[in-house]
Amino acid sequence: MNNVNRKLAGSVLILSVLSLSACVSVLPEPKPAPTVYRLSIPTNAPEKTVQNTTVINIEFPHAPRALGGTDIVLSPDGRRLTAAGGASWAEPVPSQIRHVLIDTLAGSGRITGVIPKGGTRAPYRLNIEIRRFEAVFSNGEEAAPNALVYLNLTLTDTKSRKLVGTHSVSTNVWAGAKSVSAIVEAQDGATQKAMDDISAWLQGLVGAGHS
Repeated sequence: MNNVNRKLAGSVLILSVLSLSACVSVLPEPKPAPTVYRLSIPTNAPEKTVQNTTVINIEFPHAPRALGGTDIVLSPDGRRLTAAGGASWAEPVPSQIRHVLIDTLAGSGRITGVIPKGGTRAPYRLNIEIRRFEAVFSNGEEAAPNALVYLNLTLTDTKSRKLVGTHSVSTNVWAGAKSVSAIVEAQDGATQKAMDDISAWLQGLVGAGHS
């Protein structure tokens, strides 16, 4: 092979290597986007005027750090906490709980829950502490878990700042399977049971027309 042919062959080899390297990405493969879930919203709330109901400021719920974000929290043994992989809530758990409670109260016809704002004046204020909001694998990690909701509540008179009442609610719903979608459905059911309990407690305590 003469010098000209050698140079041409070398040029072709270099171009082939450059072309091959141009096709190889140095960036990591993108991970699949996580599946996002949200708690269901009651849809049977009747229209009503606020003047005919008791108005309660629903404060932003307090929660430990592990339960205060968008993680779908799981517990292998009731003590350790971890997050479901590849899935999350659409918004932080405390925010979801407040919104679902307000929607649930709207269906009572006797109480209106509102989010406190600068000029909002309501006769009562409800504080919520989230103690548990996770799915526990009580029967082992190969079995469907139990979705738990445990909340502590205090209702105070806004003007006098006197305590009107305290209440604790603990609910659970067993998931139909150990899949994330089944866990979310069970957590949703346990949450709605808790909201119905709180609604009944508030109606019995300060609901409009209560004697």
